[in-house]
Amino acid sequence: MGSPIRGGTVAGVLLAAAVAGVAALPGIAGAQVFSPVRSLTTTAAGYQEPQVSALGSDVHVVWVDAATGSGDVYYRRSTDGGATFGPVRNLSEEGITPEEEAHGVRVLAQGTRVYLTWVEGGLRFRSSENRGATFGPVLELTSYPEGGLRLAAGGGDNVHLAWFRSLEDEVGDIYFVRSPVAGRVFADIEDVNEGRTYGGVELAARGEHVYVLWDDGGSNDGSDLFFRRSTDGGITFGPTLRLTDTEENSHQQQLAVLGNSLYVVWSECTFRCQVWLRRSPDAGATFGAEVKVSQGLDSAFDPRLVVRDSRVFVSWTGQTLDRYESDIYLSLSVDGGATFAAPVSVSGTPADSRDARLVPASVGVRLVWTEGYGGERDVHTRATSGFGLALGAAENLSRTAGDSGEASIASSRCGTQSHVVWLEGAESGNSVRYRRASLPFSPFACVLLPEAR
Repeated sequence: MGSPIRGGTVAGVLLAAAVAGVAALPGIAGAQVFSPVRSLTTTAAGYQEPQVSALGSDVHVVWVDAATGSGDVYYRRSTDGGATFGPVRNLSEEGITPEEEAHGVRVLAQGTRVYLTWVEGGLRFRSSENRGATFGPVLELTSYPEGGLRLAAGGGDNVHLAWFRSLEDEVGDIYFVRSPVAGRVFADIEDVNEGRTYGGVELAARGEHVYVLWDDGGSNDGSDLFFRRSTDGGITFGPTLRLTDTEENSHQQQLAVLGNSLYVVWSECTFRCQVWLRRSPDAGATFGAEVKVSQGLDSAFDPRLVVRDSRVFVSWTGQTLDRYESDIYLSLSVDGGATFAAPVSVSGTPADSRDARLVPASVGVRLVWTEGYGGERDVHTRATSGFGLALGAAENLSRTAGDSGEASIASSRCGTQSHVVWLEGAESGNSVRYRRASLPFSPFACVLLPEAR
């Protein structure tokens, strides 16, 4: 695996060349334009966050719908970049757990394969080997009501799942399972935290490297972060590393991988919260010092992370002591996470802004968040313009009288397309809505920023 471009002369030359090349491509440096709103279901969806994954021209959307009684997992796909969608399909496979309601659904596109996992009584998994045209049978991996389900795919046929299981008060485990054959068969489930502490879990994979990050917030009042890595596709794991050791509460952690560099961000809280980052330059073998990302705010929490070349984008929700409403902020490091620029306000309105998501877009990033108050929220989006923190115009994607929220976003075609889904409330029930933003696709975008495929 190659290392990402770091700050300095090489990065500066490459970025200068990139700017010139991008400027020569019609539309690439302009604003992405969103399609009209499309309703993917008109039935009464359950209150589960819809999920979207995209790769190339394929867009995969999953959600939970309770229209038939107990909640089932439903799926629609597009093979033309979101211009049209195929029929709605129920992937829960009736009769397995008819009395249980599905939740925690996750979807991931990897090559020609689509992986789908959720909890319905226990942990369930389905996979497709033909870009979602058909799916294999439902695999019942556990019979426990798992929590915090995460899904990742490494190189080749490797697919990985991680989750936490709460057994009783302050007792639980972090579990991991792998399939080396594209989800057709799974190996034995492993107790990654060795029966010690448990909490929210994050999972990432690149090639044969698998990374598991968790907090122990389920075990005590003050939580810290713990990390383990595998260098053989999840067959074995190295020792547990403790990434934080404070009296404060470290949680809301996120992972990002680019080449041999691994980035961890989290929120650290007592009376107020701040966002911190640590980087590993050697694929998780060691970690550098903690770097404070948030600056000058009374509280910063719920961080999100995207890494592009030597640039590290971190967003978070910020709140001051003199006002209930929160705003979304964005900061940037151009030296691989060593230092961060002063943050910019992304939302900047009197309304309450929360639940931000962050993905690659064009040569920068795009954010999507909910703005407003319970029952009267809208889904908003905004993207950076160019390689830095300059922002384009904010846009209200939902614009309805109902409540819009639980948004999910994915990017494809090397950042030239963004796909947003959300749950739209109405008196007759809820529906899953979709919009896409596009720039003219160019192979140059993939040469410039190949990690954003």
